[in-house]
Amino acid sequence: MIKLDRGECPKELTPEVCKELTKLFSENRDRDVWNSPKIKRPLKDALLEMSHGKCVYCECMLNEEAKDVTIDHFLPKSTAPDKVVEWENLVPACLRCNREKRDYEGKIVNPCKDRPKDYIALDSKNRYFLKGIDKTGIGEKTIRAVKLNDILRVMVPRMREWEEIHQRLAEISQDLEEEGYRPKYKNRLEVLMGKCIPDCSYAAVKASNMLDNDCYKHIKKYLMSEGKWTNKLKELEEEMRRIALQLV
Repeated sequence: MIKLDRGECPKELTPEVCKELTKLFSENRDRDVWNSPKIKRPLKDALLEMSHGKCVYCECMLNEEAKDVTIDHFLPKSTAPDKVVEWENLVPACLRCNREKRDYEGKIVNPCKDRPKDYIALDSKNRYFLKGIDKTGIGEKTIRAVKLNDILRVMVPRMREWEEIHQRLAEISQDLEEEGYRPKYKNRLEVLMGKCIPDCSYAAVKASNMLDNDCYKHIKKYLMSEGKWTNKLKELEEEMRRIALQLV
């Protein structure tokens, strides 16, 4: 999970429309009023823009690999029916995460209000396994509520994406040692760093792993010694640091 900025409420979700749809839901709780033709498309577009096109919980890319965009009610509609179409209570989620969370009533990390990295860390011995770190237990409750350590559906995809990046980093590091500096190696690093920033899948895990990776550190040190650590690379690293998790 990464920290997200809520953004502006879509103009179609007016107070009048909210009141109308909330009333319809109170009359029949089987109605998916958040999918009303009046708001469905603009609402989903706004939510996807807010989340960089990802599930706010597991960070998979939505609309890819059959991961449909669903609208999750952060406060469950079963216990907060008055917030069923409230902008501040809606987040985009993959179908898996939405189903796992269901009507969970305990307090969990809200990526639009909380900094997930204050509650969740990465296991230093298993770089794809998340751990709760806050004394209140909210981080651990979040991981369990949405099953963020589901091996096949979440951990394996994280691993695959990071291992591909890791391999490319090792190749760049070796090429620099054998051939010396070439602009193409800096460019390749820039591409890899660009896969570990907020608008990419599993960004928190990938950013955490890259920043602690020996090959990455070696490449950075080499480029700095050659005066090739550019502003663009600095900006990308800053984006990674903003979302990277602690290793514990």
